[in-house]
Amino acid sequence: MEIHHEISRGIVIVTFSGWLDTTSAGKFLEYCVLLPPATPIIFDLSRLSFLSRTGLRALLRFRNMRASTGSVVVIAGSRGFVDTALKMNRFNRLFPMYLSVADAIPAIATAAAPIPRVWGGA
Repeated sequence: MEIHHEISRGIVIVTFSGWLDTTSAGKFLEYCVLLPPATPIIFDLSRLSFLSRTGLRALLRFRNMRASTGSVVVIAGSRGFVDTALKMNRFNRLFPMYLSVADAIPAIATAAAPIPRVWGGA
């Protein structure tokens, strides 16, 4: 897995590529601890090709850590297998989800608590 971030309009956009699984979940959590505290986070999953249960747990763990600071954490751009894994595990009820980063940025920038939007698939 490759991971990097950028900051746009005060929002941290974390981009993943490859797999978020047992091997990379620890690396993901180590990386995320270094992100600026109490800032909104967008996880851009558009380049993520695989997401295991361990990866799902890592996303949830990070979200729970950030909840104590009031930081909003959203998911954007999930596709294919990753999208299916998120929906099957009801992560669309735990995270606001957007079709793309471009959709997520204005929603987060203008709303204290963004409302999840209906996105891809049945």
